[in-house]
Amino acid sequence: MIRSTFKTVGVLTKVSAATAAVYATASATALIYEPLQEPFQEYVPGGEWALDKTDYVWTHRAQIAHDIASFDYKGYYNEQVEQIESNINKVKELVGMEVDDEPIKKKIPVKASTASRDDNNYIVLSNSDPIPAVPTTEIVDKNIKKAQIPLLKASGKDAEPLVKAINKLISDINESSEVSSSQITQLEDAIKSFKPIAVKEVKKETSIDNNAIDKLAEEKMQILKESFESEKTAVIKELTETVEATKKSLESKHKAIIENEKNSIEQTIHLEYENKLKQKELELLKTFNDSINEKIETERNGKLSNLKALNDRIKTIEQMENDLSKVALSYTTFKEIRICLSKINSLIVSNSSSDIRGESLVKEISNLKKLSEPLDNKLINTTIESFPSTNELLLNGGVLTQSQILSRWELLIPQLRSVSLLPENPGILGYISSSLASKLLWSKSGVPIKTKDEFIGNDVESVIARVNDYLQKNKLDDAVEEVTSLKGVPREIANDWIVDARRKLEIQFLLDILSTEVNVSA
Repeated sequence: MIRSTFKTVGVLTKVSAATAAVYATASATALIYEPLQEPFQEYVPGGEWALDKTDYVWTHRAQIAHDIASFDYKGYYNEQVEQIESNINKVKELVGMEVDDEPIKKKIPVKASTASRDDNNYIVLSNSDPIPAVPTTEIVDKNIKKAQIPLLKASGKDAEPLVKAINKLISDINESSEVSSSQITQLEDAIKSFKPIAVKEVKKETSIDNNAIDKLAEEKMQILKESFESEKTAVIKELTETVEATKKSLESKHKAIIENEKNSIEQTIHLEYENKLKQKELELLKTFNDSINEKIETERNGKLSNLKALNDRIKTIEQMENDLSKVALSYTTFKEIRICLSKINSLIVSNSSSDIRGESLVKEISNLKKLSEPLDNKLINTTIESFPSTNELLLNGGVLTQSQILSRWELLIPQLRSVSLLPENPGILGYISSSLASKLLWSKSGVPIKTKDEFIGNDVESVIARVNDYLQKNKLDDAVEEVTSLKGVPREIANDWIVDARRKLEIQFLLDILSTEVNVSA
């Protein structure tokens, strides 16, 4: 019972010590690393009080160390001993034993005359000299009933263990036929020996397990670190989303500004050209009229002597007018071709899907052919003839948008992974095993570097990672080149995607050639 009582006290002491150690460690950490102070005060119960106390102890550590060094441990120990002896005397009063004014120096047996009383069942211990042995002639007759020592009763819970131990010894004495002085001495020793045993048990049960405290402190710090890491991750994610949203907004605004500037520049150039053309036409007409008037006056003066020269001059002027008309027609044609190329390019780079996308593209290409016929430019005509056929464009709805290319590629990725581990000449089991094994593969990210080894940087996962990166950067030509490098079943699966992507790249390439030639020719 005594041991279990002190065990409970020890457990409570350990828990209190561990809690104090965790708070002290966390408070010290928060004082050292300032960003932890606000979360510690806000989320930890009593965190602000713990920080204040820890800061006070650290600030006044010299004074506290001096107080500890100057503490009178011997006097404190003597006070505690006196307190314990006082408590023992109180217990003796409760159980009816004689209280000693001085500390017990020597154990003596209980006097026979005071062993029991008739009125009150008390046991009295005396510090007087030992009773001399009773002569044999004075032994009480055995037929007289032996006096019984009454059992003790505890008046409080703190005295229960001691009372039970003493009652057991009293029971042994009552059951024995004779009461020996050694049993009485043993009873008194049991009372006195309880003090060092109790002190030892208290020290043993209240010992602090430093390893457990350190472990608990480490676990608490780990929880705090994980909490801070999660908050850090959330903040980084929120900042990333904000940056992406801002980036998209700026891109849309930038595109709108560029489009407005482009339209404004085209309109300005068109107006300037028309003004110059009209001005040139007026100048030529004026020159022509002046020449006619001059010739008429000359003929009038020369009586038509220079009629042949006048005829040649008229032919020259007519040729100049024809050339000028061709130049004007050519400029107008190039202008319309530029507009047509701009419309085709808008259809190619547009990211909005439409059911009439293919018809619109075919219509603009047909218009481009009609506009280029009067120019008689072989490069332009050959380039226009290289466009995909009308049936092909109508059948495939023109060309895919960037979002459609991305979505179709994302649909292809699971299929490519499921066949990435196929052996040569696979059967049904080969497909099944490849599909199951591919689920254990880790997906790659970034741009894995190619190597000469076909298993390092050239596997399907590496190709998928590079294609994803290229598509995100709008490098469709590099992405198509990577997918084209696939072999076997993965290459067959991705073939339709390659054809659609190449169609878009081909049209973009032809548009670049036409734009360059038109700019040079104009």
